[in-house]
Amino acid sequence: MTGRINRLWQPGNPQNRVFFPDFWLRLVETPSVGYNRLPKNAAKFEVDPRMSRYDVQEYLEKIYKLPVREVRIRNEMGEITWNAPLDSDKRKALWKEDDRKFAFVFFPKNFTFYFPTIFKKDEFEDEIKKVQKFNDDDRTNEKYVNRDRAGMGEFFGI
Repeated sequence: MTGRINRLWQPGNPQNRVFFPDFWLRLVETPSVGYNRLPKNAAKFEVDPRMSRYDVQEYLEKIYKLPVREVRIRNEMGEITWNAPLDSDKRKALWKEDDRKFAFVFFPKNFTFYFPTIFKKDEFEDEIKKVQKFNDDDRTNEKYVNRDRAGMGEFFGI
């Protein structure tokens, strides 16, 4: 299922190459709590709109060698931007986002699927957040600085 056209083979030319399909998959992170959570043996993918459930299953089994048990597909309509969102009688659509297709892939019960951590949490960012929190808490005196200068504003403040 590729859109590329194979070149005619003639003696002396290199052999034909095998290309990946034109389909794509994107792993979507799901929440760990709430009604949108998935079991440990399931994953959610955003897939190419042309893909069927069988395409998704073959893609994951053949390319990534994952043991797929079941695939469920959900189509989501893209958001519509209206010229007058509150007037439902006379509004007109200005723009519509592309529709999206999601695949919920279920693996065997003994297989656990975790969302990969690509970027490690940086300790330096944690220190910066602690300092910012400390600075935000230390602004108790700001309320009383210019209370005797009523009407002057903060432009002339110290």
